[in-house]
Amino acid sequence: MKNTSVYISTIALLGLFGGGSITVLFIIVPFWHSLAPNELMLWFNHYGARVGITMLPMQIIPFILSIYAYISVRKRKEDGKGLWFWVNISNIVILIMLLAYFLPINFQFVNQTMNPNEVPSELIRWEIIHIARTILTVLSAVLAIIAYFKLLRNFIYINMEPSHTP
Repeated sequence: MKNTSVYISTIALLGLFGGGSITVLFIIVPFWHSLAPNELMLWFNHYGARVGITMLPMQIIPFILSIYAYISVRKRKEDGKGLWFWVNISNIVILIMLLAYFLPINFQFVNQTMNPNEVPSELIRWEIIHIARTILTVLSAVLAIIAYFKLLRNFIYINMEPSHTP
């Protein structure tokens, strides 16, 4: 089976991003809710770049790898191409969320340019969109795992068939 390292790396990085997203959701977001608006923006000013530098590669690298996995599976007409297609659709939606929402809002928090009166409602919106992102990230990881095991199952089955030599 070709590209095993690509499949495993994609799954691992999707899982890592999913775990990071879950950590943000259940640990960091509740902490943010406890902060006053100016304190939240100050937190983003101090730590936002570090969080971004940590999370961004965990989003972009598996996205690129999942595109490669889909193209590879499709070229070889292997099972799981539909699953890899949906992994990519999910990853595209996650990327759109990043570009259309998270980057602009996070930069407003980092640069402290948002009106402090708008911060509480924006944080609720941020959390809701992050929940959607987390669900899509976990879904991507699960679909990639299923796709990989589908390939693995077929690979084992094909290699276990007795040869029919006369």
